[in-house]
Amino acid sequence: MDKTITCIIVDDEPLARKVLTKYASQMDNLEVVAVCSNAVEAFCHLQKGNIDLVFLDIKMPKINGLELLESLNPVPLVVFTTAYREFAVKAFELDAIDYLLKPISLGRFMKTIAKVNKFLTGNHVVGMVEGQLQPKDPISKLNPEPRLLYIKSQRKTVKLDLSEILYLESLNDKVTIHTSDGEIQTTQRIGSLEEKLPKTKFLRIHRSFIIALDKITAFNTIMTEVNGKELPIGRNYRSHVMTILQDNPL
Repeated sequence: MDKTITCIIVDDEPLARKVLTKYASQMDNLEVVAVCSNAVEAFCHLQKGNIDLVFLDIKMPKINGLELLESLNPVPLVVFTTAYREFAVKAFELDAIDYLLKPISLGRFMKTIAKVNKFLTGNHVVGMVEGQLQPKDPISKLNPEPRLLYIKSQRKTVKLDLSEILYLESLNDKVTIHTSDGEIQTTQRIGSLEEKLPKTKFLRIHRSFIIALDKITAFNTIMTEVNGKELPIGRNYRSHVMTILQDNPL
């Protein structure tokens, strides 16, 4: 059975507090120790320690959720709960474990708790140092992921280090591979190249684009930014892309 998670709910909206409290009461291992209507009240509870998780609204009077989080040391696990999408990048810069958009469904809430359980039981994290989650090495020593990609380009086979790839762009009958050193064109199809790329490091965001996850500098629901260039997220890819990006904060 998962360990008991102590949490507090911080939101200036009574309805939001009520909904989160109701959802939390349906989780066997979640214990709500405080429900706060503002950041100052929450700060007082957090200074007492023994809080594993904070459900934190962003837009609140006087001190907003982002400012509260930046003031904490050590930092508990934080799930932002907000009606505003534009704060997502900043939230993940602050190592939020999840970002829930209002209105929040019970299913989405349960998914977040499952993620928190994995972190706290050590499936993904070995500890916290100065508030930063410390991930385990995800690469198996027995089955290491490929480091190289071989591309057919202009009657030659070009060897590419995966770490140099920024993104792949399909246009007409060619694919351009944008790297930190320049561009390489190939007539290989983007679908066949996608199959050769490790899914833990690359993501198809559009019928014409595959991006390197560690090269993303910003994103929202319609685009990702890589190396200063905004790349569109296709409508048919959006749900999957947002799930992956929210599970892999910047």
